[in-house]
Amino acid sequence: MEEVIWNCFDPDAEVGVSSRNRPHWDQRGAVTFVTFRLFDSLPGEVLQRWRRELAEWLAKQGYDDSDVNAVESKMPKRIRNAYQKFLRQRWNENLDDCHGSCLLKRPGFAILVAESLRKFDGERNDVDRLVIMPNHVHLLVQMRPDWELTGQCESWLRYTGRQLNEALGRRGPMWSEPFDHVVRNSDQFEYLRQYIAENSGKARLHPGDALLWIRGQGYILPERLGRPRNESEKT
Repeated sequence: MEEVIWNCFDPDAEVGVSSRNRPHWDQRGAVTFVTFRLFDSLPGEVLQRWRRELAEWLAKQGYDDSDVNAVESKMPKRIRNAYQKFLRQRWNENLDDCHGSCLLKRPGFAILVAESLRKFDGERNDVDRLVIMPNHVHLLVQMRPDWELTGQCESWLRYTGRQLNEALGRRGPMWSEPFDHVVRNSDQFEYLRQYIAENSGKARLHPGDALLWIRGQGYILPERLGRPRNESEKT
């Protein structure tokens, strides 16, 4: 496997921004942390609680949450970084609680998604690592010249959604809108690498409930993933 030079965010380079329910930043040639989640992974009551927590956090800092994007753009850098850290932390904790159908716990479905994400590895993009959790996916990916991330994400979700629905004999939405974050610097890159590698363990999943792939190492054996729950936590 060829060596890849991983590039972080370049403040002097062009940045593409698209938006659906949230803004998506895309800088070609920069490594990006991407999260996909199943459509039912965050039930309405969980999202409402998460939004209340964000509103309470903002209120403590003296900000109104009526227009979060406008408020965030006016925050001092220190406050904005703290807000984004709190937002991502609570978001990921809610995902790691494994709400919903958790279809990706099924080994066949996890492999299907992982192999789809790696299909153009070394051609359109380079994947550093990925983890398939029961109801969501994290990966670090860097697009190659002439390819852009937004279109690739749409292709991944469209294909895997169709394949999963076909296997289940049903129709309907499979994924929610993805979350993406251009990696800012080498320290953040190493942090996110470690986060992906340790995600299943920190979520206290049973061995085999997640699937980890790391560039240069391949798939990590199921028995090395996660850590058993305490006896009092087992169901």
